[in-house]
Amino acid sequence: MFKDMKNEFSRINITFMPPSEIARGVEKLSLEINKKEEAYFVLDSKSFYPHITIYGVEFPTRNLEKVFSEVESLAKKLVGVKFTFQKVATEKGYIGIECDCTEEFRAAHETIIEKLNPLRDGHIREKDNQKSSEFSEKEENIQKYGHPEVMNLYKPHVTVIRLKDERVAEKTAAEIKWPVKEFVLDRIGIFKMGENGTCIELLKEFKLGE
Repeated sequence: MFKDMKNEFSRINITFMPPSEIARGVEKLSLEINKKEEAYFVLDSKSFYPHITIYGVEFPTRNLEKVFSEVESLAKKLVGVKFTFQKVATEKGYIGIECDCTEEFRAAHETIIEKLNPLRDGHIREKDNQKSSEFSEKEENIQKYGHPEVMNLYKPHVTVIRLKDERVAEKTAAEIKWPVKEFVLDRIGIFKMGENGTCIELLKEFKLGE
């Protein structure tokens, strides 16, 4: 799966996995948009998987088995989390289906970060380790947790697609009518990450409460 090299790092995403019917709906929407507009990827649950990111960072490869073990242990203690639709949002060409960051959502997110963050061994992905003159909340998150959009800045969502033209993405997002207002997330997946924040290989999957 991964070479266990002392100085090697693996980009991993711990996610909630949407129910199969929701995943199929997101994939269908992704494909429909791609037929009309230029995109960086299309969701298909083969090369690119629908997901709701909980915590996506680079871990030292030597720590991956510990990551798997911690997530498995946490999954047994967690219960299903409700996804309540909020809006269709867009940023930097990404189109995503956002949900309310409820107390139960935030609690699951923060619990997983608390357990897994130490396994980074302080490592920060090179792309994110660009210090600015102003110490913003995003930069503070990068230094503490290895990713800017966590904790207070966490916005749970399902990414549908990323278009190459940001203006087209904004127009497309405004036209989307997402039909499912609520569903329950009861599985956690650990994925290998690719470009554009994609999940490209399912490494482990755990049912919550089991």
